[in-house]
Amino acid sequence: MNDKVIGILGGMGPEASAYYYTQIVKRTKVSKDQDHFHVIVESNPKIPDRTKSILGLGESPLPELIKSIERLNLMNIDQAFITCITSHYFYPELVKHAKFELVNALECLNTKLHKDGIKKVGLLATSGTIKTQLFNHYLKDIEVIVPSESIQSNYVMDAIYHPETGIKSGHVEGYPISQLIHAGQSLIENGAEVLIGGCTEISMVLKKEMFSVGLYDPMIVTIDTLINK
Repeated sequence: MNDKVIGILGGMGPEASAYYYTQIVKRTKVSKDQDHFHVIVESNPKIPDRTKSILGLGESPLPELIKSIERLNLMNIDQAFITCITSHYFYPELVKHAKFELVNALECLNTKLHKDGIKKVGLLATSGTIKTQLFNHYLKDIEVIVPSESIQSNYVMDAIYHPETGIKSGHVEGYPISQLIHAGQSLIENGAEVLIGGCTEISMVLKKEMFSVGLYDPMIVTIDTLINK
């Protein structure tokens, strides 16, 4: 039986929170219902857009993120993770408010990549994440390749945020996938040994079979770390 209580700090977006809760269930080895982890999902879709904030185009998500942390504090959880990579920009401040272990997905990814002997990764992420160089900070002695400005804007951000065909507007097949495959292929051509789904919406829709190299989802790496710890 898995006795610890796991928290999910989510809502960024809500579908990602639901997806990664399901992944906890699927990846936990059990023989009966009672063997599963107690999971508490704090899904707050009112958190302002993280990328807009980092790019100076919107209000800070930090107050709402802290409110979510404080609600989780009341639930007596043992560990939690944030189902939004861009929000890890605010991790140093968030961890100060947590009365539980707030697991850092990028630290988990760094450990996994070093274990697998990876030296050069191609990053598919929001422009906010790329601007902050989050992955460069956390991935020690690993080269991080990012798309050109044109591909980042016209393919990656378009796939995530397009109001009619983007992933955040509910489209998880067809157009956004083809956009991300194009961007991923450009990173492979520039020498990426593996690709990183550096945004939860990206990781939800891409499959490793779509590329000639490996595809890492930091959230799945984090979930595996949590359930096996």
